[in-house]
Amino acid sequence: MEDFIRKLHQTNNKFNKIQKFIFTIIILSIFSVVLETEKTIYNAHADTFYYLNYFFAFFFAVEYFLRLFTCHYRKNFKGIEGKIKYIFSFYSLIDLIAFLPFFIFPEYNELFLLRIFRLIRLLKLANFVNKIEFVRNVFHVLNLKKKEIFFSIAITIFIIFISSIVLYLVEGNNQPEAFGSILRSFWWSTITLTTIGYGDVYPITVLGKIATILISISGIGIIAIPTGIIAGAFSQSISKKNK
Repeated sequence: MEDFIRKLHQTNNKFNKIQKFIFTIIILSIFSVVLETEKTIYNAHADTFYYLNYFFAFFFAVEYFLRLFTCHYRKNFKGIEGKIKYIFSFYSLIDLIAFLPFFIFPEYNELFLLRIFRLIRLLKLANFVNKIEFVRNVFHVLNLKKKEIFFSIAITIFIIFISSIVLYLVEGNNQPEAFGSILRSFWWSTITLTTIGYGDVYPITVLGKIATILISISGIGIIAIPTGIIAGAFSQSISKKNK
């Protein structure tokens, strides 16, 4: 039993079997909520979803109380004060929200708000991110190149802002619904510069079209710069590990 509790509270970078099992249950519970949002699926299997929700809620309740009553195994949560500290810790509150609404309002389980509460279980995955090597590598790379990434994001916001001003000036009078203010133009600039281009809003004046060409070309660079920075950092990280 002591070995089980230690594995439950294990905080190093390794995934033990108990944590893998909990991780799997969290993923399945989230997948279940996602399927519920499709009415045709939910109506056809309402009873199955009902029992699944009971199972997941019961599982997370057991996990919560096991963690609570054994939190003294962790250095930061010794004694009564430690238990109180654990109860009000971020991850403990997330664990509580993961099951409590279901038991308080079981008859309102189909409500949109309760489904949102169940989707909060996603945050439970934060307990395990340091155990997934790929995620650790991503955070390492982002931390390594945080200045360059911040600078590229700042440039992107600046160009979007300038583009919004330009489109407001050249298109505002002709299309006030779409470009009647800098804030309205901001939507178009963001979509264009990120190369998404829905096509719901577009310039109709000559100056507006010229500006669009220049902005679209800028958008290619905006996407390429942070992508290149992150890809380069990943390449460096992999090279260091292989040496």
